[in-house]
Amino acid sequence: MIKNLVTFKLFFLLALTVHAESNLQKFEGSINLKKETVYDTTFVTIQVKGDLVRLDEFDSKKIIISILIINLENEKVLALSPKRKLFYELKPNRGNQPSKEDITVLKTENRMVLDGYSCRQVRVKSISRDSETAFWVAQNNFVFFKSMNKILKNIKTDINIFSYFPDTSGIFPMLTVERTLLRKEKMNVLVTGIKEVVLSENLFKVPRDYQKIDQ
Repeated sequence: MIKNLVTFKLFFLLALTVHAESNLQKFEGSINLKKETVYDTTFVTIQVKGDLVRLDEFDSKKIIISILIINLENEKVLALSPKRKLFYELKPNRGNQPSKEDITVLKTENRMVLDGYSCRQVRVKSISRDSETAFWVAQNNFVFFKSMNKILKNIKTDINIFSYFPDTSGIFPMLTVERTLLRKEKMNVLVTGIKEVVLSENLFKVPRDYQKIDQ
């Protein structure tokens, strides 16, 4: 009797642990980013629901420029043009990936708190790109990001601003600062807000009035 009771308690605790871990692996909501370069300022909103991700890019006046809808399961990426009401599928292009020999990842002990998240610094150096990028990353339930970034590395798109991000699961860059090897700043990407909320599946569907074109 006692043995059965102990077994039941262990099973119950294991079930609770698995349930808790599965919940941690399911970030749903939106992440807002502000991207600044020497040329202009743009904004990106990332919305996540299950295996679906939507990226909206806005200009400096916050007028929407483009939309990407990504299926993390089948790795299908649709590009939408809100202005022209057109959409098309982006095909993988393995040539877009940087060579491993060109990338050096430098882990540091530097830390800071951004928007309530404790962040550690990871630096990535690329000789061919003449850049060194500092990523201030938060460890949380951002498991979608690794798959999303892997897919974006395989296609040609200007929205992908994390091309040189290390292949690590569960973390997200709260602040990204890219500089030349002579320390001149090229790009600054800051998370301006993270909101966990249940999203409508309609956000990840192509509107009916959009026309498909072949690329």
